[in-house]
Amino acid sequence: MQSSWIILSIFFALTAVIILNLVYLFLFLTEKHKFLLFWLLSWFFQLVFLLGNLLREAIGSDEWISIIAHFADVIRAFFLLAGCFLFFKKEIPKKIYWVFPIGFSWSILEEIYFPGSDLASAPIYMIVGGANIYSGILFLRLPSTYYRGNYLAGWNFILWGILTLNYPVLRPIPEFAIVGFWLGGLFRLASAISILLIYFEWSRESELRLDSLYKKIIDTSQEGIWILDKTGKTTFANPKIGELYGIKPEEMLGMNILEVVEPDRRSSVAYRLEERKKGKTEISEYNFVNRLGEKKFAIASANPLYDDSGNYDGALAMIVDITSLKMVEERLRESERQISTIISNISGIVYRCKNDPPHWTMEYISEGCQQLTGYASNDFLEDKILDFGDIILQEDRPLVESGVSESVQAGTPYQLTYRIRKKDGRIQWCFEQGIGVFDSKGELQALEGVIIDYSLPKQAEELISNSLKEKELLLREIHHRVKNYMQVLSSLIGLQSEYSEDPSTKRVLEDSQNRIASMAMIHETLYSKSVESQIFLPDYIRKLISDLMRFFGYDQKELQTTVHCDSLVLNQGVLIPLGLILNELITNSMKHAFPKVIGIKKLSVSFTLGEQNLSCLEVSDNGPGKDPNSTPKKDSLGTELISLLTHQLKGHLEEITSDGFHSTKVFFPLK
Repeated sequence: MQSSWIILSIFFALTAVIILNLVYLFLFLTEKHKFLLFWLLSWFFQLVFLLGNLLREAIGSDEWISIIAHFADVIRAFFLLAGCFLFFKKEIPKKIYWVFPIGFSWSILEEIYFPGSDLASAPIYMIVGGANIYSGILFLRLPSTYYRGNYLAGWNFILWGILTLNYPVLRPIPEFAIVGFWLGGLFRLASAISILLIYFEWSRESELRLDSLYKKIIDTSQEGIWILDKTGKTTFANPKIGELYGIKPEEMLGMNILEVVEPDRRSSVAYRLEERKKGKTEISEYNFVNRLGEKKFAIASANPLYDDSGNYDGALAMIVDITSLKMVEERLRESERQISTIISNISGIVYRCKNDPPHWTMEYISEGCQQLTGYASNDFLEDKILDFGDIILQEDRPLVESGVSESVQAGTPYQLTYRIRKKDGRIQWCFEQGIGVFDSKGELQALEGVIIDYSLPKQAEELISNSLKEKELLLREIHHRVKNYMQVLSSLIGLQSEYSEDPSTKRVLEDSQNRIASMAMIHETLYSKSVESQIFLPDYIRKLISDLMRFFGYDQKELQTTVHCDSLVLNQGVLIPLGLILNELITNSMKHAFPKVIGIKKLSVSFTLGEQNLSCLEVSDNGPGKDPNSTPKKDSLGTELISLLTHQLKGHLEEITSDGFHSTKVFFPLK
């Protein structure tokens, strides 16, 4: 082998590798990318590998020099491949972590057991060549749209890997060894340069993407960005500035800021520009009318700009359009003014207080407090000399506390009527309506409501109550007197019937006496009880049946009675006709039906509400009933009276007769 040529090729490769190490070191120290560090280490161990080969050619073969050279070549291949994975942002395959340790171990074992054998070094070259080929494949898989140097780097590493795989075969042949060393140096130099080319293209692409991102941010920003040079001329304006001032951004370029703003603001703007030259920053709020005649409100943050030498180079303004916020603020201010006016004119109190009985600590109380309580609103707030609960009368406080507590728990508004003691000592009736205010978690925050003067309604309520009591007493007195008069009349008729010798006349007088007694009984019941059928009718019917049983000589053992009444509210215009109809129907059963019944006699009375608000009064017995073939007696006063009273109630009659059963039903509307 011509060692002089080999040494010359190694020197050539060493020079290139030293330069590349310096380049990669500079890039890593500048950019701080981790993959640059791995590639720097790769070329550093390439330098160690070349130095090892140079020593081996200069002083002869030595096992430790060979071990160091092979060891450095394997490490170089590892850092090269690992750097590629980091550059491509891919995870390093786990198999790499156990393949390379095999190469490290074989570098030592080869020189111990097979010293000087080129064939024994084949596993090392296979690992190193494989790493080069794998790296080349990774570069070829890079999208060529982004990186133009990927093909150069990819094929260079693949060819270098193939050349490395041939080392054990070609190295023993001197001619091929010289060419191999020269080609290896060339591939090393080309690989390093192609990687640098890809890196620079990657950096350029990153800058382009970053510039594109910045442009998107600036173009879509909801803040206006306005850059001026040192003379006040516009050098940049984003679309939001043009929208705000009603000018196209491209038309603003080169325009002095004083040409854009309104005449009345130019002196102020010129002063602010001088402040920027002094290095002062500023945040200000202003309003103006733009070129389109629209009134705008804005907040501007202005900062001075400096060149690389620290000299003033212009100004940057970030401007936020707050027109919509100002409109909302004005509407809120107007709404607050309206609400304040309404509250101040309310004859009462509008409040917000804590739910802390018995204090009811006020958080807000309107000016109407002075008129209602005699205390100023500040007496319950800032100057706080007492709580609102202190002026509520002691005997009314439990009612207020329970009313508020129950409504708050149910989540419904509360309505309270209670008394307070005014500042001058007088008692004042108040009506309060309010509701609990809850947060999003359902926790009670406060109570809000109104309190108004309730003196006049309370006086009217007392007047009405007293008037009703007087009328009720008067009505009871009338019923009592009517009942007494009817009892006197019934007694007179009874005395008259005792002196009558004509049986028919005596029977008429007795029937009249029963009818009067029935009406007297109605007035007596009205005098003492309400007019609900559940209470009134059962008592009245049972008493009527009892009186008629006594009159006709029946006892409870031979006559069974059943009474059922629905709970209905009746007026007095219905009660008297209803009572007379009952008297006639029950009298007919006892007078005409029961004398024909052998054994137990049964009487049933019911009063129910049917469909369409139509009520039904039914009186039935177990008598034989009327003969369908017989003609009704025209002179029967009872039958005529039942028909007239049913017509008065705007109802109709139904009669049902069968063997051992007779029923009479009176249907009439119940208003």
